Order: sequence, then C-alpha cells, then structure tokens
Amino acid sequence: MPAAIWTGRNAYPEKVAADMATALRDELGLAEPPSAVTLPAESAGVPAGSLLPPRERFSGMPAPTHCLVYVDAPVPRGFELRAPVMSGRSGFRRSLGLGPLLYAVLLTSKVPSRIALGLAPARGSAPWEGDATITDRLNLDPRLLDLARALTPATAEPDRHHTWQVPRRLTIDPHPHGSVLLVQTLHRPTGHAWSLGAALVLDFAAHVETALG
Repeated sequence: MPAAIWTGRNAYPEKVAADMATALRDELGLAEPPSAVTLPAESAGVPAGSLLPPRERFSGMPAPTHCLVYVDAPVPRGFELRAPVMSGRSGFRRSLGLGPLLYAVLLTSKVPSRIALGLAPARGSAPWEGDATITDRLNLDPRLLDLARALTPATAEPDRHHTWQVPRRLTIDPHPHGSVLLVQTLHRPTGHAWSLGAALVLDFAAHVETALG
C-alpha cells in the first residue's frame, strides 16, 4: 500500500494537514477544503465537544507520533477525522507519515447501547454485536457487511520492510442527538496518490441509517 509520506522540506505538520484537507475536498467534491488543524502529540487529540474519543496513548505504529491532525467537515454531511502523523527518516532525510484514520459521523438513528463489528467477521456469520433488535437488522444486510469489511482492514504494508497491525474498530454508540458511528480505517492508493476514504465512510453511514430505519 503506498504510504502518505512527506519528506525533506515538505515534512512539517502544516503541510500534512493542508494536503489532507485538499484530498478530502477532491474526493468529496467540495467547494473548499474542510478545516484541518494540527494538535500536539501529547494532547488528547480532540477539541472540546468533539464526537471523537480522546486518543489512545499507545498507537501501535512502528514510529513515534509527531503530532495529530484533526479535521472538522460540515459537508456533504458532518464528520470528524483524526489521524496521527508519525516521524521517521527516508534515506538521509527526515519524513512524516500518516497513521490510521479515525472517523466520527453523527447518525440520525438511535441505539440503546454500543453496537460493534466483531473482531473477525466471516461470511455466513452474524458479525454485529450488541442489542439483538439492532444487530438483527444490520445482519440482514449483506451489502452493509461488505462495506464494513472494506472500511476496516486489519493489516497494511506501507513498504517492503514494515507491516502495521491495525485494530479493527467500527462501533455505533448512543448519543443525545441520535448515535455516533466510529470507524478506524487506513488511507488507500489511487491512480495518482492516496485517498482518505471519506466517501466510503459517508456511504457506509447512509447505509447504516437505512438499515436501522
């Protein structure tokens, strides 16, 4: 998987944040890039009132976290995104690389308790865990499960020398105004560079709302 890497004079946090915002603008067809800001590596990784949970202290990535990028996008439907930016070297030059992406999307549907995708969903199984009334609806939709699998890869190979083990994370949590979809995913290769997968996440959110009614 081609990694999103910034080297040399491009290896600074503001450049990473700007490129992420531009990538989101392009893949979602927005008129303007969404707001993307950098946060210190030692911070909780979220501003006050965020739908995202505070960051975990151990990232599991094969390099130290240099900073975090937080995105708050109001359109085409509201979502938040956080990504750790890892520091390292590319040859003799310092480099920054993009870690796993955590999305939060507010859904209109309500759930009584946490609904989660199982750690190892398999075809023919009932992978959604939680309240039976809710999971029965989700398990009846094979398209939803296909989208969930596509969004939550467990491993990635940014180069020939490293393999990331990325925890599977896809949950739907109660919220006063509906529920919150949390999806951990990875950037993806495209014909020219890489994608943050926002369109897939928003498509999945719409499918969840349809399934829940």
